[in-house]
Amino acid sequence: MITERIEIDDLEAIMIRILRKVDVTAANARDIAWVFKVMTLRGVGHHDIGDFPRLVTNIRDRTFNPRPNIKTIISKKAMAVMDADNAPGTLAAFRMTQKAIQKADKYGIGIVSMRNSNHYLGSAPYSLLAAKHDMLAISMSNTVASMAAHGSKDRAIGNNPWGFAVNTGAGFPLLMDICNAYASHGKLNDYMINNRNIPREWGLDQFGENTTDPSKVMRGGVSLPMAEHKGFGISIMMEILTSILSGGAFTENIKMNSQEGNGHSQAAIVINIKYFLPMEAFEIRTKEMIALLKNHSPLEPGKPVLLPGERSSESSEKINKEGLLLRKKTVDDLNQLLDELSVKVR
Repeated sequence: MITERIEIDDLEAIMIRILRKVDVTAANARDIAWVFKVMTLRGVGHHDIGDFPRLVTNIRDRTFNPRPNIKTIISKKAMAVMDADNAPGTLAAFRMTQKAIQKADKYGIGIVSMRNSNHYLGSAPYSLLAAKHDMLAISMSNTVASMAAHGSKDRAIGNNPWGFAVNTGAGFPLLMDICNAYASHGKLNDYMINNRNIPREWGLDQFGENTTDPSKVMRGGVSLPMAEHKGFGISIMMEILTSILSGGAFTENIKMNSQEGNGHSQAAIVINIKYFLPMEAFEIRTKEMIALLKNHSPLEPGKPVLLPGERSSESSEKINKEGLLLRKKTVDDLNQLLDELSVKVR
């Protein structure tokens, strides 16, 4: 039985056992569990282990293919197009990133797009996977239409999450993992559960009016793109790089958990730093850049400038040292899976 406090490596091992029970191969189970582990280590509170039970349910009822034939459709020098065969998005994006890393190792850059996939949680694990190889990665996904176009009041395009990661000489990797709306679905849900108001610019209600009530955005309303036309424009770029180039479904044609080949699309751009300069020189230069950026007067005393990836690095270090505190619902959901699938914790 799982308790609220658990070691992160023990949780990873449990995820692998659960996945094996629903017909996922050992190698695929290992990589899916690693993705969830990395997302959980960030300490954000959503798009993490809390989503794992739903993933298992989707595999168990064959909404997702438990044994997909993920294949390369086109491969030309530094680029490739792949088909996920309705794999869990966490697995498809992992394989896509591996392919992009291989391309970057050979050509200095790898650009790979993936179609017929599913929700991939967030960009962080895939970008960090490339960072482990001393490369810089940009990872992205389209998603179901949940965000307004700039100037519209209905759902037109996904918030299309993306981000990047690269190792630095500052003791932590630069890491950004965002969507193009003011707030992700997970963040809006957190605000709704905790009865918190949202800023009015985050979304519209069903009547097209700005609202401070997250439930009105979630239930019949629509999220708004961050910085208005800027977030909308970036989402269009993500749509082109993921679905248009791969031949996948786009904008309102994307269906969540679809078995009809019109699910999510993803893309990875991986750059081999060593083709530009030695990694040691890159780390020296990034360390100097970070020092300059942090050497500015904070708005609030005691709150220094934070760079993308600092809080995730601190959270990861803390969880690895002290263990992870799970939410009660997540504990209950995981224990229910353990019971239903006859999985032993030890």
